[in-house]
Amino acid sequence: MIDAAIIGASGLPPRRGPTQKYELLGNTIVLSQGDSSFEHTGWRTWAGSWLLAKHFECKPVSGRKRVLDLSCGTGLAGIALARAGYEVTLCDMEVNMGTVRSNVARNATGAEEEHDATGLAQAVGYSWGTPLPLELRIAFDIVLCGDLLYHVWSGRLQNEFLTTLQYLNGGAGAGAAGGAEGGRRPDFLFGWQVRSGRQEGQVLESAARRLGLVQEELPIELSGEDSLALLHPQAKYRMVRLRRAPAEVAMCAALPPAGTGEAEEGEQ
Repeated sequence: MIDAAIIGASGLPPRRGPTQKYELLGNTIVLSQGDSSFEHTGWRTWAGSWLLAKHFECKPVSGRKRVLDLSCGTGLAGIALARAGYEVTLCDMEVNMGTVRSNVARNATGAEEEHDATGLAQAVGYSWGTPLPLELRIAFDIVLCGDLLYHVWSGRLQNEFLTTLQYLNGGAGAGAAGGAEGGRRPDFLFGWQVRSGRQEGQVLESAARRLGLVQEELPIELSGEDSLALLHPQAKYRMVRLRRAPAEVAMCAALPPAGTGEAEEGEQ
């Protein structure tokens, strides 16, 4: 997430920084950061994005899942998953989308021009708390949230953030009010460096309560030199999945698919 005020009076887009390579999910991902002189969240690659991608590397998900990289920063997690075959949409505030689209294009074709991107992943400008654009009003299977919790708390953006999660969860306000459609509820996958544990935990608890989901702590499996690229050895990291309770999952699995059962009998 980027505050538009940091662009300055010139209104110029951020300069693209030097590229860096990451080995994830069997592919080399090449990313450029934005203007790092601003030292702001969307213009650098955060450890949470790397942790999320490594989670899928260690525990791949079967089937072609539809993934949203929410407030994706430079796009590391979403681009890595897209290269691995997942159907990915990346979003961040519009001021950061030049960097995101450039990185998508770079990893799709080896070129830097945005118009050269050939369908690797969709990139959409979006600000928390606003109605979802049409590109986000679909049923995602997984929503990635990399290093967002501290920013939510420190920026006093909890209401805006939780409103967005509720939209994506297909809850109250879905469809006509700007939320996701389709009835499927995603898992929300959080990966982050713990900076203010109590406050970050409160944001997560509020999200679980608002969405009617349960928290599942996930193990972080780190090995090899690649973990040194973004992780600080003295820092603490966490990964948590917000998901439906097992009883709810079982109940939904027992329901007949749409267009079968009683509805079909009524048509005969």
